[in-house]
Amino acid sequence: MIVIINDDYQVKVDNYANYTLLKAVRDDSGAIKTGKDNLPMLIVKGYYSNMSRALNACIHLMLEDKYDVMELTQYLDELENLEAKFRPVMKRFRKGD
Repeated sequence: MIVIINDDYQVKVDNYANYTLLKAVRDDSGAIKTGKDNLPMLIVKGYYSNMSRALNACIHLMLEDKYDVMELTQYLDELENLEAKFRPVMKRFRKGD
């Protein structure tokens, strides 16, 4: 099963309950690259034991994508904003994990 988080990130869940965080590869123009099979090219960003951990990692990677350099206070503010967006989903997964 594949859970799509946004245009760039998705989590692949296999039959053994392994959660693989994947990120789409973009070209210089910003378009998502496709492979020979005409499917989006994806790179592995990490392996996790549950969806909550995969989502938490995704939040941090989304910040890295958006900014090259940040002050600590800006990082914490942005992290708080992203966590607030994901908080309802994270609560639901924590109940089920």
